[in-house]
Amino acid sequence: MKKMLLLALVTMAFLSTGCKYRIVQAPNEVLQIFVTMFPGATDVEWSRQISTFTADFYHDQHEKYVQFDSTGTWLRTKTRMSIYEVPVPVIETARKYSNRKIDDVYLFEQSNGAATYYMVEYKQETPFSTKQIYILADGTVLSAL
Repeated sequence: MKKMLLLALVTMAFLSTGCKYRIVQAPNEVLQIFVTMFPGATDVEWSRQISTFTADFYHDQHEKYVQFDSTGTWLRTKTRMSIYEVPVPVIETARKYSNRKIDDVYLFEQSNGAATYYMVEYKQETPFSTKQIYILADGTVLSAL
């Protein structure tokens, strides 16, 4: 009985970690594209989620996240931006949308031809009151949560 309970606990612990895990290095195909796209990147940490590889790193004084498929094809990049780097129409729209203070702004670029957009996160009033808005560079709102 104790062995069954221990086995069940170990299995639950393993499953609760999910599919994402830290790895030391991505495949060579991915690394070659990464180094070409982001020369001089620092503090690179790779993770894998089923068939994609994600790097969290710093490049050109920005915190970035980039995702590739297992063949090295670039999928998307997320860049943490200073509020002072974001186009004025994005900030104006974000301020009209909510009276909360802007907390973070991220720039999203995707390989699928979708338009580049910004995600604006507002300061939370309570731990469960996350508010975000997705905005194109011209100030057009894509969606809000």
